[in-house]
Amino acid sequence: MGVKVNGQLIPGWVIERQAEALYEQVAAGMPGKPPQVVRLAALDVARDRLVDQSLMAEESKRRKYPVDRVAVDKEIKAWIRENGGKKAFQRNDNPLIRDRDDLRREIENRQRFNQLLEEESHSEPPPENEIRRFYDENPTRFEEDERVHASHMLKRVQSPEEDEAARIAMTVAREKLNGGADFVEMVRACSDCPERDGDLGWFGRGQMVPPFEQAVFGLKPDELAGPFRTDFGWHLAKLHEREEPTTKSFEEASEGIRNFLHERRKDAVFDAFLDGLKEKAVIEEVPDGD
Repeated sequence: MGVKVNGQLIPGWVIERQAEALYEQVAAGMPGKPPQVVRLAALDVARDRLVDQSLMAEESKRRKYPVDRVAVDKEIKAWIRENGGKKAFQRNDNPLIRDRDDLRREIENRQRFNQLLEEESHSEPPPENEIRRFYDENPTRFEEDERVHASHMLKRVQSPEEDEAARIAMTVAREKLNGGADFVEMVRACSDCPERDGDLGWFGRGQMVPPFEQAVFGLKPDELAGPFRTDFGWHLAKLHEREEPTTKSFEEASEGIRNFLHERRKDAVFDAFLDGLKEKAVIEEVPDGD
């Protein structure tokens, strides 16, 4: 089934293609649901989005917003380059972009949409008491987990036959480190993962494989761990710094809260505007081919 919005047809095949593009996103929000249920939900989301876009395009056209032709041409060239050059249109999954003319129309519409969004989402920033209330009512949002800064060296194991040699290599490296060898020099000399001299930067729990996390988070600064085994091979690790769990103060968090609440206000204002367009519009489902 297609949809007509104020007489403008959105063909059923366009809705189907849009639903296919949205399937994974919709499925992520419906864990455990059967594929046919997810597909129906994706069709509903696709239909609603395309109706919204049609209404926005019509309103933007009515207001005769200007278009920056130079910027449009730049975006066209960039889109084609990023999507495979001459074969970009054959490879593209967007059902609304089948050729260069479609692409130009989409980019021009986006420019007009942005002007419409700016004009119809105006809202005053939230007052200080609203920001404070949000901070007080959502304490977990401002908790920062424990983080560590560590380096490692690795001997990869790609077959069972390589396991013992890799373990011995890391054992020898650990003995040298215990004897005063420099960690960075050892990484350069014997690690199969020498990028950035083995420096992994800062990371929190859940970002590394469990054996690595368990080894590193149990260390104190400048302590070594290993050799220990992960699915990648045998490791040695060194902890540089640790940051204990903290909670952002209101002063630290207030600017981010202000921006978040302001954007939420603007979204609500624009949603109300869009609902008004829908109430005035003639929206009807039509069989394909009509």
